[in-house]
Parts: sequence; C-alpha cells; structure tokens
Amino acid sequence: MSQQIYLPLGGQYPIPYEFEADTMQVPRGKSSVLWELRDGNLTSAEAMIYLCLNHGSTWDSGNTWSMSGPSLSKILGKGMTRQYAQTTLAKLVQKGWIETTNTENPLGYQYRIRHHLCDPELVPVDHDGKPLKFAVPRGPGGPVERCSEGDISWKAALAWISLKLRSNWKANEDTSGQTEAATLLELSRRIRMKNAGYQKVITELTQAGMLQRLSQKSQPAIFQLFPKPFPRETAPSVKFEREVIGGKELTTDQERKYWFSDNQQYRCSREYPHDIERRQRGGTWIKISEYEKYQEMPSAILRDFERAIEAKRRIESVFPS
Repeated sequence: MSQQIYLPLGGQYPIPYEFEADTMQVPRGKSSVLWELRDGNLTSAEAMIYLCLNHGSTWDSGNTWSMSGPSLSKILGKGMTRQYAQTTLAKLVQKGWIETTNTENPLGYQYRIRHHLCDPELVPVDHDGKPLKFAVPRGPGGPVERCSEGDISWKAALAWISLKLRSNWKANEDTSGQTEAATLLELSRRIRMKNAGYQKVITELTQAGMLQRLSQKSQPAIFQLFPKPFPRETAPSVKFEREVIGGKELTTDQERKYWFSDNQQYRCSREYPHDIERRQRGGTWIKISEYEKYQEMPSAILRDFERAIEAKRRIESVFPS
C-alpha cells in the first residue's frame, strides 16, 4: 500500500514538502493551551490561533511552517479578520506561548510554539516520560481542514477539538468516539464561550455531520463525534520471539523477517534494513518516509533498529553466508 500524503489545507501552507495525512498531536494536561483556556488565561481566539499554528508545525521541535496573519485569517475563515489574527498572534507572543524565529521569509513569519507554558521540570508526562498530548484528526474531514474549507466556523472547530479531548477513542468499543457526560454550560465554560453561542456551535457541528447528541436534552450531554475511530481489522496473528543482538534484546517474528519495536508499532526489515514500516489503524503496515523516520518515530526505537543492523553486519562479515 502506498503512503497516503496530502498538502495541508489544500496547499495553503507554503511548505516545501508533502506531509503525511494522519493526525496532529495537541498538548493536554496542566499548563497546556486547553487547560489555560479553561482557566481563563487565554481567549478562545488565542487558543484557536495556537491550535492552527500547532497544526502547521513539527511536534518534536515546535517549529511552525511559514505563517502570516492573512494566511491564518484565510484558514480560520469568517470571524477571523487579518487584523484580529495579527493582534491575537501578538498577544500569544507577549504571553510566551510562541516566539518568532524567522522574520525574513516573504511568505510569512516562522514561529516556535511551547507545548506547555511552565518550567521544563513541571511539564506533565505520560507513562513513557513524554509530554502529555492527544491526537486530533488531520487531513480530509479534520476540524481545521473543514474550517479552512468554510464548512464550519473556527469556534466550531475549537469546540470539536475540546470535545475530542474528553472522549473515548478506542476502536471497536460500544462507546467509541463518545464524549463524557457534561452540561452545555460546563462545556461552554471550558472554551470561554457564552452558553447561547455554544449551543449555536453544537447545532452547526450537528448540521455538518461532525457530531450527534445521544442523551436527552433534560440530561447532561453525551455526543458521538465523527469521524469515528477506524475499526480494528482482524489481522493474521504474528508469533513473536525475543533475541539478543548487539547487546540488546529485541522482538522478532518466528520467520526472522523483521525486528519489531517493543510497542509493536514499528518494524524493520532484516533483509532491507533501510525499510522501516509503521502499523496502521487497520493492522496493515506502511513504509515510512525519511522525514517520519528521523522526526516523528521515537528516537529510542530508531537507535534499537540501528544497533541491530550494525550487529547483523558484523556477524555476516565474520560468518559470510
């Protein structure tokens, strides 16, 4: 299967390469943009401008692609004028959420965003020690893309992303894609929006086919978000073994065709070691690009594969086949 790629927002981002269509990672937890929005330290416009910059950035570095006030206002559509976008950008710089890294590019400034506005030792982390984040769909059907296409307003896109944060996104579960129960007043306060305006946004998202209310109006709201998670397909079971190579214990298959990462999300061909593949949602495998290998795949996994490749070469040089 060939790699699915697309130009973000129909090529509206002036970037020099195509980017894989998958998800964008959004910071979560204490000191993240949605946390500070809920606490009243950011406005809804500031949060959405930040999320748009995040959409057009590389996660590991936080560096954004070239961006300007006019391009942001075009992406975010009605209700986000150039002046408003530029003023909001300036406020984000002043508050420390973004810093300008390049002012010479005629296509727009380049920025570096902070994922959590706190001291490095206070950044909330997951069980792997990585900064807390959650995935939001990007590409066709994603909230930022549909906003750019004029299907929904930027306020609706912000509301959808906020609901996604508090939803179940595990495939093949009865509650897959459903949000936790909350009143509309509670939900509106999370994104600093008036209750009446939030109800209009919910109606907008419903008409756009991006959510459906499952609970009665007299009860706390539970929404089904769309697009729903991809269902997991039944894939042939792989029998794994462990082997020590290069002083590191790695997972391999019985046929000894691949090395697998410990989380079994990546595999490296033993015969063609430059070929590294990533497991897709359906259980199939797709070859990753050089960009993803060095920018998105965890560096610890790449080091394990490189160590195994080098150890295999040394063994073959001593005992040629």
